[in-house]
Amino acid sequence: MKFATVLRGLGPVDLKSVSRDSMLLLISAGSLALALAMRYGVPFATPHLQRLLAVDLADYTPLLMSFVLLIAPGMVGSLVGFLILDERDEGTLTALLVTPVSLSSYLLYRIGLPVVIAFLVTLLAVPIAGLLTIPFGQLVLAAALASLSGGIVALAVTALAANKVEGFGVLKMLQGLQALPLVAWFLPTPWQWLVGIVPTYWPAAAYWRMAAGDSYWGYLVVGVVINLLYLAGLTSHFRRQLARS
Repeated sequence: MKFATVLRGLGPVDLKSVSRDSMLLLISAGSLALALAMRYGVPFATPHLQRLLAVDLADYTPLLMSFVLLIAPGMVGSLVGFLILDERDEGTLTALLVTPVSLSSYLLYRIGLPVVIAFLVTLLAVPIAGLLTIPFGQLVLAAALASLSGGIVALAVTALAANKVEGFGVLKMLQGLQALPLVAWFLPTPWQWLVGIVPTYWPAAAYWRMAAGDSYWGYLVVGVVINLLYLAGLTSHFRRQLARS
């Protein structure tokens, strides 16, 4: 069965699942809400922090904006991960094996969906936050790399959780790992690379260099390789899980 057929078949079901689950709706809106909070909250908080703690948030603008860059893929990926857990709990994935739907088309839909949505949401969220402006072409590159983590999160949730209850615990762990690269901001460049095992480090680091006007292509290339390796490994694990079910 072609990918378009899978999209027509599963798309409406996904929309229905999201619309009836308040937690999934919250996840869906979270990225844009964060962007708005950054846009208005950071300018409001800056003079107060300068007065109370002698901290100027303007010095950390690239760090704050890289968090906006990363949050949409994580949220969208977690949303899709919970949809997959629902399908597994309801036996939909097992039934998939005896239908004309090819596993490859299903995986393309399930991995491609969070990547594409995360990319589009990120292109909206970063300008909405508006704390720092980089050329649109650079933003497209950074958003494209960051969006790959949407597929990684979706597959990681299903790989590590047996049900939705466990999924929330796994999601908290993944959120901590996703935020870990932001710690690298405070490390000198050679030591930053130790955090490079976490896929989200590379789009964040590329964004920091774009903001500073430095060379960033190496970070994009290495980031693509590492993210694709994670996607390949998790996809293989998902196939094995499905074959055993």
